[in-house]
Amino acid sequence: MDLNTLANYADILAIPLAIIGLVLIIRQLNLALAESEREHLRRQKEMTLKAYGAIRGDLRKYVKNIRNMLELEDMFAPVTQEHLNQILSDKRLRHEVIKMLGIVNKFAVGIKHDVFNIELVNDLAGRLFIETYNQFEPYIKYVRKDSPNFYIEYERLVERLKQMQDEDNGQVIF
Repeated sequence: MDLNTLANYADILAIPLAIIGLVLIIRQLNLALAESEREHLRRQKEMTLKAYGAIRGDLRKYVKNIRNMLELEDMFAPVTQEHLNQILSDKRLRHEVIKMLGIVNKFAVGIKHDVFNIELVNDLAGRLFIETYNQFEPYIKYVRKDSPNFYIEYERLVERLKQMQDEDNGQVIF
């Protein structure tokens, strides 16, 4: 066997070895990507739990104050026109409503930008966020007369949460 024949065999052998090496590199990259995605999801859920734990107390405080100031018997009793007038005329009450809705809207922005995990938010406070939005929708509509984007992320979050809850209840809506 001469040197040229040996070189040809080496070239032929090198092609499958290169393909095997490429396959292994691609597999390793896919594994690294999957691990990175799992780590992101874990951190996202951790941040969601921490953030919700941090805002939960403030949110409860604002809801309780608002409910007492409006004399609502039920936590989710709808805001009537009379309540809306009261909110608009009482600076302290309006401040409480603005703070409460601002907290939830900031949380919604975090979900929009993939900082917080919406599935976990749904499990933790989905119903609270939906019912609070429904309750204060008259106020939200009122403030949108001057600025149509007020609380828009909160509204989008509520739409997504409703869809998720409908799907969980077997009522998939297309």
